[in-house]
Amino acid sequence: MPKQDLEFIPSLQLFSQSRAQARYTVLAGPNNSGKSLTLRWLKSTLGRSAYFVGTNRFYHVYHLSTGLRQANELEQFESSFQSQFHDDSHNHEQNVLDLGRILQGLKDVRRNQLFELCGSLIGATFSLQQVEPGNDLSPRYIDMDGQNLSVGSTGTRLLMTVLGLCMDDRFSTILIDEPELGLSPKVQSALSSFFQDQVQRAKYFPHLERVFVATHSNLFLSRNDVTDNFVVTKEGRKVSIARTLTIQDFHKLQFNLLGNSLETLFFPSAVVVVEGKTDYAYLERVIGIRMAGRKVTVVPGNGDVKKKVYALKELLGDFERSPFRGRVFVVLDSVHQPGLSDELARMGVLAAHIVVWPKNGIEYYYPRSILQSVFSASLEQVEQLAIDGDRISVNGITRTKNELATEVIKQLTEATEYPVELESGLLSPLSNAVT
Repeated sequence: MPKQDLEFIPSLQLFSQSRAQARYTVLAGPNNSGKSLTLRWLKSTLGRSAYFVGTNRFYHVYHLSTGLRQANELEQFESSFQSQFHDDSHNHEQNVLDLGRILQGLKDVRRNQLFELCGSLIGATFSLQQVEPGNDLSPRYIDMDGQNLSVGSTGTRLLMTVLGLCMDDRFSTILIDEPELGLSPKVQSALSSFFQDQVQRAKYFPHLERVFVATHSNLFLSRNDVTDNFVVTKEGRKVSIARTLTIQDFHKLQFNLLGNSLETLFFPSAVVVVEGKTDYAYLERVIGIRMAGRKVTVVPGNGDVKKKVYALKELLGDFERSPFRGRVFVVLDSVHQPGLSDELARMGVLAAHIVVWPKNGIEYYYPRSILQSVFSASLEQVEQLAIDGDRISVNGITRTKNELATEVIKQLTEATEYPVELESGLLSPLSNAVT
């Protein structure tokens, strides 16, 4: 579809104006959503003071050439970009500045800063060396921990290319398409943090006013200000650029970039904290059947639910900023420590995810059909279930809590119907949270 036939919502002019003072802007979304096109359009309107870092940036650098930048170099770059941008048969992914030209064009002080910055991000030492030591006219090469950069990792050269372009003081705006290319998650995270650190940016890139990125990586999302993130989607000829306004929007975007599944990182999809042993045994089995294929971790509170939730916070981070906030549930009996629900809410558990049973005892929420079978009782008799300490009696038959839980769990199947309170209070909200 030709560019001119697309409708952007909001218009790209309005979007550009809204980000005029923004230091960091993230465009995220699925393939073919319009992220890269938005970056290229921004570049086309910003002119020669902006540089578009395309995805084709894999370079080998054996020996560095000597020489000066051409006086009309930027005009040539701009003319080439604009010609390609307005050609609907061409998708601009090239970088007219390769790594060799980037290194050649930097002053010694700036090149050394580039080596210092790259070294700090990946844990290596870089220096400029002579191929033939003692010969001032010898070609130079980049030494990385005793070897030529040309035989080092591709990711290192990719990182140096991106940072070297940011070092170029001819550009006040850098637009990077897929900055995650070739970079390990650790380096992605470090680079993203660097772009969002105003002190470090002022040290290394004092001229760089704005950085735009289009990414598929959750690691490049802005965490300093979630409203710096935008979700780009395309439906037909309409391309929408929607700002993340709340922490909930941000978490939804994170999960989408992770394939909407934390199991890929060996994290559970959700965590359910329960009070007692039989609560744990029963709900773990019910959830395992109902949500087969999703990893939901059920955690026994062992008499201190608050302590268990606090331990989860230590492991997963502050719930209010963690993507787990909407995926942590706590199940309480009707009789529990006064003020516990309020304390859990203050710890970051969503109030809607603190489930308090109307009756005191998980036994009231076992399937009625299975209770009828265990106690050879009618539905009316099961409704009169009586709990006395550790013993449950119906129709003159008595079971301990553990005995009853074991018998009930054995009879659970995919077709089992559960009490309305269990369905609406826990199972439905839990399912909604992980889908």
